[in-house]
Order: sequence, then C-alpha cells, then structure tokens
Amino acid sequence: MTARSGVVAAIVLLAGIGLAGCKSSSATEAEPDRAATVTEVSGQPGIHRVELTADGAERIGLQTATVRSSAAAGQPVLSVPLSAVLYDQHGATWVFVSTGKLAFQRARVSIRTVVGDQALLASGPAAGSTVATLGAAELLGAEDGVPGE
Repeated sequence: MTARSGVVAAIVLLAGIGLAGCKSSSATEAEPDRAATVTEVSGQPGIHRVELTADGAERIGLQTATVRSSAAAGQPVLSVPLSAVLYDQHGATWVFVSTGKLAFQRARVSIRTVVGDQALLASGPAAGSTVATLGAAELLGAEDGVPGE
C-alpha cells in the first residue's frame, strides 16, 4: 500500500462519521432518521446522487464554493478550492457538484496544477457550478456505503 492509497483509505474510513444511518435507497426523499439518501444515477455506472437532510448537512458541516473561470495565457481555466477535490482508491480526482438543494453528485475532474489553496482544472464542472468543500469526504463515504456512527 502506498502512502497515497493509505491516505485515501483513511479518508474513506473516516468519511462516514458524520452520516450516521445512511443507506442506499431508490427513494428520492430521505427518511426522517437518515442523514442522507443515496440513489444511483441512471446511465452513469458507479455514480450516485447523495441527498442530505438538513440535519445531515449540519452534522457534516457542509460548505460549498463556486467553480470559477479565469484566463491564463489567454485560455479559460476552471478552478475549485483544493478542499473540494477528492481522490478515489485508484487515484482519480473528483468533486461533488450540487444537483439541487442539499443534493450532490460526484463529477470527475482533471487537475492541471495547484496554486495555493486552489486546484486549476484541465477539465471539470462548468464555471458557476456549486461544489462541496467541507463535508465532501463524508459525501464520498455515504456514496461508497461507509457506515456511520
């Protein structure tokens, strides 16, 4: 196990702490005792929509940021806070994009470089999209079925 995969494993194991009682479901509305509902996204194998309850969002301290676009050498460059970027067990990079009120879906990103606390993207969600920053690891844990408390 490499140091990087060890860090990823630790993040995934800790990710479920704030989402006690999460379960996979085809329901679109979370049950009252659940922090989140996880549903498969049609046509996107392995991708799920994680819909938090208000209590679930509070428990994980959910915070978001906007995908920004700026110009570098005359080319548009997307950027997100580095805290929004997650690595899966294979080293692929992802963010959780808002798809509705307290609902998020994992989206692949390709990082060009990191400058300070910003990840400059070669590809990713459109400028203006909202991504989870604080609480993103817990969303990944919920999607992966990591049990909570």
